[in-house]
Amino acid sequence: MDEIERPYDGCRKCLLGVRRLSRVKAATTSPERQREDVLTAVAAVGGHIIDWADDWEVSGATDPMTRPKLGPWLRDERGRYDGLVAAAVDRLGRNVVDCLNTGYKMRDEGKLLVTYGHEGVWNLDDPNDENRFTMEAWGAQMELRAIQRRNRDATKKIRAAGRPKGKPSYGFQYVRAVPNGRVDRVELHPHAAEVLRTVARRILADPENVSVSSEAARLNRLGELSPTDHLAVMSGKPAGGRPLVSHEPAQHVAV
Repeated sequence: MDEIERPYDGCRKCLLGVRRLSRVKAATTSPERQREDVLTAVAAVGGHIIDWADDWEVSGATDPMTRPKLGPWLRDERGRYDGLVAAAVDRLGRNVVDCLNTGYKMRDEGKLLVTYGHEGVWNLDDPNDENRFTMEAWGAQMELRAIQRRNRDATKKIRAAGRPKGKPSYGFQYVRAVPNGRVDRVELHPHAAEVLRTVARRILADPENVSVSSEAARLNRLGELSPTDHLAVMSGKPAGGRPLVSHEPAQHVAV
């Protein structure tokens, strides 16, 4: 493992490991599987990993150039590297144009492009390799479109039934006329909304000395509940493992 992961040494096969996942859940093993696939692909071409561009909670529809971790490397802001290696083409992106732009960028800059499941380095000057790469990118895009369509259809159905698709964002709450009934409307949560307003006012009033991080630390010192714990308390559940009791009116309980 030490041989496969080591700093840049100018061997011309110093590759950047690329991993991406749209939704990270506690039960997922995708990060580990992607890591194994990347290391296998790297070993197959005799290269090594100099660093990892791990974009977790990043949609495949996001342009690779603007991704938080991969983007700076593609924009030449993170240092030297000889190419990219990913577990699959869809880890580079789920858009044909984005995938091709990234692939051609590697080709034009003389860098390597490697993905697990493809023998050797992609050669986009070869018609067969170019067609296969394009088809895999197209398949990834079609899968994304199918996911988006299913999500839209599901959203329409649950909205029509008065059922929430997800949890309310911090600062908001679902209102039900009947406990556990359909959601009648969404309202601002009096306390959580005021917390957000206060944070915004403090940052805007002194942006050089007050930041999101410093405000988070201040709220922790004050004992404010995190968004997750706040939602748990609104639902009558313990916060952070402590048996707290919610004082929210029944019709304001969020589920």
